[in-house]
Amino acid sequence: MKKWSFLFAAFLMSAVVFVSSCTDEGEETDPGPSLTLKGGTGYTSDDVTIEIGNSIKVGVVGGKSSVSGNKLTKFKFIYTANNIPTTLVDSTLNADSFNWETELEFTGVGTGRLSFELTDKGGMTVEKAFNVTVQGPEVTKFSNVELGSWNDAIGSFFATSEGVAYNVTQTSAVPSTQAKIDFLFFKGVTNGNTIASPDDVDANTISDLKLNLWTNKNQTRFNATTITAAQFDAIGTTYVFPNFDLNNQSTKANELAEGDVILFKTKANKLGLIKVIDLYTKGDKMKIDVIVEK
Repeated sequence: MKKWSFLFAAFLMSAVVFVSSCTDEGEETDPGPSLTLKGGTGYTSDDVTIEIGNSIKVGVVGGKSSVSGNKLTKFKFIYTANNIPTTLVDSTLNADSFNWETELEFTGVGTGRLSFELTDKGGMTVEKAFNVTVQGPEVTKFSNVELGSWNDAIGSFFATSEGVAYNVTQTSAVPSTQAKIDFLFFKGVTNGNTIASPDDVDANTISDLKLNLWTNKNQTRFNATTITAAQFDAIGTTYVFPNFDLNNQSTKANELAEGDVILFKTKANKLGLIKVIDLYTKGDKMKIDVIVEK
């Protein structure tokens, strides 16, 4: 079997060489310039999916035709997105060989095509290309999370790393659990329905939450948003979060109403969104959906 495979491959190879290298008159056909995408560690040379804000390194190596010997005269590097080509590099050459590379950062989502063109003095052009798909960070979604008051079994404290709600007993004397908590819920006389960071001043005045016993208080911060509940619900497995406004950050989001969507940033610099689903008329309870970067 190995012998047959080898002979068949050898036959095909010689046939290809024969067809591509000779004309009917026996003259050697000019293949034009050569162009190879740089590969290996650190380089991207094939279709790829990356996360927004990340970079890729690309490069090419080119050479004059082995038949005509025509010098290389032009190199073009083009990025095409939404059917609109943008020429990033358009260089005039007069060389036998060409070696080029660059690093690209992608700051918007979508799919684009990177193409590389090399032309010689005889007007022959060779092209290599591949697609780059840019997507938002992967996210995790926790649905129908219930948070309650200090004396409710379901708990007032939420860990976005686990999607778990913890109660006062589980947190007040357990520093390792405290370190997991990103925000908590309380219903205040002044603040109304509130989601707050463990280091929020008002939250720490509520003695029943026993935050005074905590040795780990994560510094979660919040921004208001104009995101609607429907837009929140439409978020899939990846998402580009709004820019977090450090100048308007708060340790709490208060006076919440059903349908509100708030942006948060954890101590670990992970962004997330909270959508208020239900604020119960009886008891100090709320139901939320949470989306957070993985």
